[in-house]
Amino acid sequence: MREPRFEDYSDARDFFRAVREASREAERTRLTLLRMEAREGARAQTYAERVSVGGERDRMAQTDARIDYEGRMRERIEADYALIDLACKVLYGEDSGKGGVDALMGSAVADCISFRYVDARPWPEVAALLGYSRWSVNSLRDLCQQGFDAIDFFGWDNVLGGTGSAAD
Repeated sequence: MREPRFEDYSDARDFFRAVREASREAERTRLTLLRMEAREGARAQTYAERVSVGGERDRMAQTDARIDYEGRMRERIEADYALIDLACKVLYGEDSGKGGVDALMGSAVADCISFRYVDARPWPEVAALLGYSRWSVNSLRDLCQQGFDAIDFFGWDNVLGGTGSAAD
């Protein structure tokens, strides 16, 4: 698997759109795997001979299908989570401490971008989590745009390193 690179994206907004899609895809895959696993169901082992009308079904077919699906999706899931991890470093710094956009712009901007793009939440949920009214979507979009503008202005490496913060 190739590690995600900032050069693959035209700007911060493009990068975080890809992060949002990766987050949504990872969640869809997780839910699909849970549904597949639930269909398998736990069955008690029996040693008595069973008679089946219409022939014997392969009891492991659903488990095999889930395992095959997991195998097919493994590389994509790893790529999705690598991109999500990189986004978290941009927002909160290398060690998820006070760094990145959080250090440059404040936690409101970093959290807004994180809730919307990393967690792929809808705007009303983002508003509620940040203590805004559900009608303040434009204000939240502006907050995200300010964060994107800061990333584009300072550059990826400077944002990751916290360069340009008020503490410098």
